Amino acid sequence: MTQRHYIRLQEANCRNCLRCVRVCPTKAMTYVDHQPVIREEECILCGQCYLICPHSAKKIQSDLSMVQRWLEEKEEVIVSVAPSFASIWPQYPKLKNQLLKLGFSDVEETARGAKIVSQAYSGLIREKKMKNIITTCCPSVVSLVEKEFPQLINQLAPVVSPMIAHGKMLRKEHPNARIVFITPCIAKQKEIHDARFEGIINATLSMPELADWLKQLPEEENSSEKWQDFDGQIARIYPTPGGILKTLSSELSGYHTVNVEGVDRVKRTLQAIIDDQLEGYFFEMSACQESCLGGPLLSHFKHNEWQAQQVIRDHIDLHQPVKEGPLPITVKAQWKAESHWQPKHTDEEIRDMLWMMGKTSKAKELNCGMCGYETCWDKAVAVLDGKADPKLCLPMALENAESMSNLIIENTPNGIIVLNKDGNIREINPSAQHMLQLDSINPKGMPIESVLPSEELHRILNTNQKVQYYRQEYPQYGMIIEHAVIRLEQIFILILMDLTVEETKEKVIRNMQQQTVEVAQKVIDDQMRTVQEIASLLGETTAKSKVALTQLMKAISDDD
Repeated sequence: MTQRHYIRLQEANCRNCLRCVRVCPTKAMTYVDHQPVIREEECILCGQCYLICPHSAKKIQSDLSMVQRWLEEKEEVIVSVAPSFASIWPQYPKLKNQLLKLGFSDVEETARGAKIVSQAYSGLIREKKMKNIITTCCPSVVSLVEKEFPQLINQLAPVVSPMIAHGKMLRKEHPNARIVFITPCIAKQKEIHDARFEGIINATLSMPELADWLKQLPEEENSSEKWQDFDGQIARIYPTPGGILKTLSSELSGYHTVNVEGVDRVKRTLQAIIDDQLEGYFFEMSACQESCLGGPLLSHFKHNEWQAQQVIRDHIDLHQPVKEGPLPITVKAQWKAESHWQPKHTDEEIRDMLWMMGKTSKAKELNCGMCGYETCWDKAVAVLDGKADPKLCLPMALENAESMSNLIIENTPNGIIVLNKDGNIREINPSAQHMLQLDSINPKGMPIESVLPSEELHRILNTNQKVQYYRQEYPQYGMIIEHAVIRLEQIFILILMDLTVEETKEKVIRNMQQQTVEVAQKVIDDQMRTVQEIASLLGETTAKSKVALTQLMKAISDDD
């Protein structure tokens, strides 16, 4: 048989925030290979991981398409509506009419089954045979006892839930019908497939998906019909805190009555029973705060909780508890331990894992709970069980990041000074102290002007610009410094970059260039002067030669 996954993880939407891991009361939600994974054998389907997820990374199993197919095929399909419907539909007659328009054959309140369950509880109280009686209406509580507190199975009321009781009633009247339960609860989806109850309820519809389906119908006015009364209608109060107790007659005695809500409180109460601290109690237990009105599938309708309580009270008589009498169906249930293998680890193995996680001393075991486990010891056990990533530890990550940051700041060649909003030195790194010749004193608290006198810096500190740069020479330090001034909320960060060597090199190069230009110009001038002198001499010689040659030519002419 294919294993059903009632809560599916949408890996593409997961942002690894670990909220689901932290909130899981049984630690069935684990973190393996950088992804949350649900260990089905440890999950009680309380829905806390679904409620807490801000990224829509959890999807609930749905029978909607199957139910719609039954209706399309004109099968007989009957609806059992959990009494918490009042959180969404305060008008039950209107809801019933809408469901009939969708094609359902009939609609009944699950509270009819709850009335029979209360009758069974009354019988157990009168018998006084049980050390304590723990209600079994909440399948998450039943699952918790079966998985983690098996020694208390004999204190679970041997009675089915109202859903199963009502399903049996409907099955008796309509043996061939499909029966669909409208649920505010994820655990109910698994309960209908429990081998002990299989075949009684055929499918579930979550209240949110039914609400979306009903939006397809034309809007209609509120029905003027009245809610149909039935014997034991006080059972409509079941989904409210302490609702089960309110259905029982005050004449019953022999047990103290206590209402316990929320998995954490339920676990503490169960442990107290194991420790023999509690005896002679009738416990109404619910995994959800605010009982079924706080069901995980009603998370988007929680603002209607108080309205729902009022609607329910308007349609019951608190002075008419459920009457005892013969039961029309069998409601007996047998509970059994769901043992799953848990590895055992020695203290030495756990201490070794703590050391490997960086918890090398008690001082480093902060027990912050950010990883999802109450103590570092519990986290080490989870790592050994293969349920947690040893590297996922926020304090260690912060410590490593801070250590790396300090390493960089302490060893960077640039000077770093942190100023408070008044311009006084708050922090200074070794490079800045060395630059400003402050190695022998502690400059913290000193005004920055006392070590970096600069009108430009004073001007920048009084502006609102986030980042500014400027360059200045400090003769007293024999340095030329490039400044980066960064303004944050209440502090300034001043980064000092020593440009002395670079500036000196540039100056030397500029001087050499100037000298080279001057030498070149002198050579050119000398060469031009030489050329001019040569030209002058050549000119004189040429003139003399011309005169002599002219006279010679004239003499020759005269001889002829």
